[in-house]
Amino acid sequence: MGTALRARGLPPEELPETWILTRPEEVAAVHAAHAAAGARLLLTCSFNATEPRLATRGLEGRLEALCGRAERLARAAAAGSAVVAGGLGPSGLSGSPSPPEWREVFARPWKALAAAGVDLLWAETHWRLGEARAALWAGRATGLPVAVTMAFAEREGALTAPDGTPAAECLRALAGDGAAAVGVNCVVPSPALADLVRAVAPGLAVPLALKPNAGPPDAVLLPEDFARAVTPALQAGARLAGGCCGTTAEHLRALGRRLYQGGGSDPPWGSPDR
Repeated sequence: MGTALRARGLPPEELPETWILTRPEEVAAVHAAHAAAGARLLLTCSFNATEPRLATRGLEGRLEALCGRAERLARAAAAGSAVVAGGLGPSGLSGSPSPPEWREVFARPWKALAAAGVDLLWAETHWRLGEARAALWAGRATGLPVAVTMAFAEREGALTAPDGTPAAECLRALAGDGAAAVGVNCVVPSPALADLVRAVAPGLAVPLALKPNAGPPDAVLLPEDFARAVTPALQAGARLAGGCCGTTAEHLRALGRRLYQGGGSDPPWGSPDR
């Protein structure tokens, strides 16, 4: 979403959520492009919808309105062919918050997204396991299923959290805490990603999700190259796949062709209502 809105003229100093209020037709157009490309799950444009993050751009006090409008825009584009997930990124709290402080910050946007009518909640781009778990616990309090994906760094051919915690350990912990799906987002599709999926997916009781980025800004992968790079991780057992920074509707379309192997009407994990 952020990549697409920047391409449509969103100034670097503005949050994507600003356009929900000022240029909602642009957000709607991005959702529609993703749906037309075959996406079966749309994330609301609410990544920054925590009070600390909104306050950095003068949007404090607008959280509920943003979440409600974000759901309506995604829902209209889904048109019954996709589920709508309420998306949310890190808390925006600085320093070393306690789990209760994290949970308090996440609780308000999760409640707003749930009240707006999203089908599930999607926490993403977490670098700290403690924060990811807090987001999960706060989300589960709404009664909706919660998917959680983390962003990892690659060190010596393996993915780890910045504090050195192995990615596999993080994903197993989140699954054990009751996540409806766990996974990885905003990492470059690489052999390390496929190795992680191969090691973790068989032992998980929930789907493993991938939302890789398309590479650094100066070396963005073309859609077919992106899909080709993600394929080994799909073959290793990932059940959900999409795109993060740098990906476009065409990247999703190319990925869909590989997922559906010739354009089947339903993805491998079942119809959208499942």
